[in-house]
Amino acid sequence: MISTTILIVEDESFIINILRLYLEKEGYTVYSSFNVADGLRLIEEIPPDIVLLDINLPDKNGFELARRYREISDGILIFITGENTKSTIIEGFEIGCDDYITKPFDPPEVLARIKAIMRRTGTFTSNSSHVLNLGDLIINFSDKSIYKKGKEVDLHTKERMLLFYLVEHPNQVFSAELLFDRIWGIDSETDLKTVSVHLSTLRSKIEDDPKNPEYVRTIRGFGYKFSTQAKKKVNNEQTGIKN
Repeated sequence: MISTTILIVEDESFIINILRLYLEKEGYTVYSSFNVADGLRLIEEIPPDIVLLDINLPDKNGFELARRYREISDGILIFITGENTKSTIIEGFEIGCDDYITKPFDPPEVLARIKAIMRRTGTFTSNSSHVLNLGDLIINFSDKSIYKKGKEVDLHTKERMLLFYLVEHPNQVFSAELLFDRIWGIDSETDLKTVSVHLSTLRSKIEDDPKNPEYVRTIRGFGYKFSTQAKKKVNNEQTGIKN
């Protein structure tokens, strides 16, 4: 499974280095930026599963980056900052952060909070279970099989590739252009329309109501994402994981 990506936006190199040390030891892929401008570029290019964000940055206020991240992703957003006024904390949560940590902080605590949020939201780690159970939809990463209401779903190769690419980046929004490049390749002789066609047939096989999808969702003006928020329910007997 693809490693979970984390972007740290922080202007103190010591803090970046200590967080990177702890996070990479746990198997995360870590990117970093010292300012908002580079951070904005990275969230468009990657985009990261998790953003750890300071507020007072050299060029702009970190809230600007947070708002943009929330426009394109439901990924995990955590502020790590020296700003501890009540109004600032409230603003952070109003933007949509999942946690707010004030400096000085304990790196193991940051790691524990990340894992707690990931368990709650269904976001994956590189060493997480290879089976995801969302209500009556079961996705097995080990053998790339999908089951719906107890029956295996027959997917064509490109449908399967699309589904697993989206699922391995849960709640992240991807443009049709990016999905086309990743699945078909920029040198493919087919055209961009094939993305929407394959997503439509995929929905017809895994969604209860393909016209109102719960899992493979269209984010108008931006692209598509796989949502783990719809029916997150782990079956202990099938996965061996405790909620």
